Amino acid sequence: MNTSRKNEYSRRPESERQCVSVPIEDLELPSPQRCFGLRVRGDAMTGRHILEGDIVIIDPNRMPSSGRVVAALVDGEPVLRTFVNEGGRNYLRAENPNYPRQVPVRELVIQGVLVGMLRFPDQATSNSSDPRLGD
Repeated sequence: MNTSRKNEYSRRPESERQCVSVPIEDLELPSPQRCFGLRVRGDAMTGRHILEGDIVIIDPNRMPSSGRVVAALVDGEPVLRTFVNEGGRNYLRAENPNYPRQVPVRELVIQGVLVGMLRFPDQATSNSSDPRLGD
């Protein structure tokens, strides 16, 4: 957020500080015009505090590195997982012990790296029917 907006916000009375409009450019995303959002389904990433109903912001221009959360297609199946490279072999790890690691049989396509997240309290625990990103 630029300095003039910060100052404008801090001068407001407490009762008016609950909501503020922030232009996407002020979020300092690496390439906001290329980033996209996906609504999370399932509980595979709860160990990283990513919950069903959250919207993750994905940067398709970032190269994945081991330990980063990525949106990917594993043999055509869309998932959100932690990217792991061990001994030159790539796989995806869920951050919930109830899920096995995912090693692609045919193809692993990294769609982008997580760079941000939005959570709406009334939606984070809902049973989303949005098919964009599943377990």
